[in-house]
Amino acid sequence: MNHKYSLFIFVLSLNVSAVLGQTADVKLEAPKAKITTVSAMRARGGPTIDAAEIMRLKLGTVVTATAHSTAQDTIGGKTDFWYSVNLPSGKTGWVFGGLLLDYTQPQREQLLRQIIESRLKAENTEFADREEVYDLASAAVEQAQDLNTRAEFELLKLLALAHWGVTVPDNLRDKSPYREWHKAHGATFIPNEFGGGYNLRAEMLWQLESKYHNLSIADRIAWEAAQMLPPSDCEGDEACNFFLYEGEIKYLSLHPTGAHVSEVLNHLIEAMTDDLINRANAKGADKYAVQERIDLRKMFTSLRLALAKISASEKAELLKKLDRVTALPR
Repeated sequence: MNHKYSLFIFVLSLNVSAVLGQTADVKLEAPKAKITTVSAMRARGGPTIDAAEIMRLKLGTVVTATAHSTAQDTIGGKTDFWYSVNLPSGKTGWVFGGLLLDYTQPQREQLLRQIIESRLKAENTEFADREEVYDLASAAVEQAQDLNTRAEFELLKLLALAHWGVTVPDNLRDKSPYREWHKAHGATFIPNEFGGGYNLRAEMLWQLESKYHNLSIADRIAWEAAQMLPPSDCEGDEACNFFLYEGEIKYLSLHPTGAHVSEVLNHLIEAMTDDLINRANAKGADKYAVQERIDLRKMFTSLRLALAKISASEKAELLKKLDRVTALPR
């Protein structure tokens, strides 16, 4: 055989082997269930990011893996195999393992909780992505097997709704899909003219806290409600800033031994400045200053009542500040 021809056949066989090595799969010992952890996850025709897209899988879709790629891939900072899975359409496709978790039915609630919490921390996601988080949380509420689990998923559902509302542009409210969103959820939100999007009304969370007040999850619900601030632009105004702590004072009143009591007390110690106390003690001035004094003193009264239930050491400093407000009920 011609030497050059033999060399050509040898090199060609190496190239074919390399290609086959990239696309061949390794059969799993047994089919393994996995669950998707991102929205609109792409299923492809081969174990590569360049392979044709077959379909997209919704967040929380359970698929069955039967094989994985021979080599791992790194995508978005995650390194894993590609998995050949049976798709809901009945077809077979490849999905990247870095965006999957192993799934078992007994772990379902734990996995859904983990996936939803993770997606709620994602900041640079769009309207459609956040809709899938909300839908997954809604389904989890319906499937919850006990009261504590249901309460937790109801909280996650509201947080997912709040997370979703931030992505809704007010100037497109008459266009789909935002029109449908407004029809279904608009009444539970306040337009944020300062930051854009919509803010969930805090009373939605306070109502949930009242519903589950006797459960341990109530402390977290109340804290989330206290952090759900109305749209505002205080621009350094100390009174305006102090009014934003109304929810935290309510948290103190409802959960005097809660996980965030010391944090709230330190917030209030810092916010209750000498200037604020002087403004509460002032006399005269225009009707706006008079109304501000009324509102400040009302909040100071609520704070004193809440502190009566608290044993945390930080309360002593706040009480000293409150004692400087003249004629405040004690």
